Amino acid sequence: MKKSWILLTLAGVLCACSDTAGVDPDAIAGPELHAVRAALDSAFLHDATLDTSFSGPNGLYAQMSALVFPFLDRASQLVDAGDTTRLVGIEFDIDATQDSVHITSNLTAILAWNGYDSTTHTVDSVFFLIGAGRAPVNDTLWNRFTLDTVGTGTGFVIHQAANGSVTKSQSTGGHLRTTESHFGTGQTLGGGGVSFTVYRGRLSGELAITAASSSGKNFDPNARALKVKLRGNL
Repeated sequence: MKKSWILLTLAGVLCACSDTAGVDPDAIAGPELHAVRAALDSAFLHDATLDTSFSGPNGLYAQMSALVFPFLDRASQLVDAGDTTRLVGIEFDIDATQDSVHITSNLTAILAWNGYDSTTHTVDSVFFLIGAGRAPVNDTLWNRFTLDTVGTGTGFVIHQAANGSVTKSQSTGGHLRTTESHFGTGQTLGGGGVSFTVYRGRLSGELAITAASSSGKNFDPNARALKVKLRGNL
């Protein structure tokens, strides 16, 4: 996956219709989503210590965020002992050709956060996990980026201070498990031999991550989810 396929799809993404009509308790307020994205961007876009296939302006995180955030307007609410965590699953289905090279990539990401402060517009904690494949996924989390190997994944815990500064730690243990996913009719954009389709639906599973702090979340059944499908000649 390279930067060029993002640039091709973004033209369509920016013209896409949102699915924010109506009252929905899972709807994400704009300032809250901005705080989540600011925390993620601060953690990953300029970090030279991580594998460049993931971090940096041309890494996988930048590509994923460019494709997903324009459509991310819902996140399930998981309440545990009075603590509410927002969570959304994202499945990637990429089967395309670039420069005569066939690119096939199936990934599952989980984005979760809690502690949004509407005064400082920050979030206390953000959890970002990635595993190989689409549901069902059963990946062990560790501190290297090896998504070409089924059974291994990685995750991060990001803490954001009231002044917007962030600290992050990468997983040293834990797991990401998904059991099933189901999606509705896709919204397809395309042009120039490339098609980009986004589906809204649900994803079931659970996670546990050990990093500087540890956490576990059960999103079984049916957390909010997106599926992103890319086809064509890039």
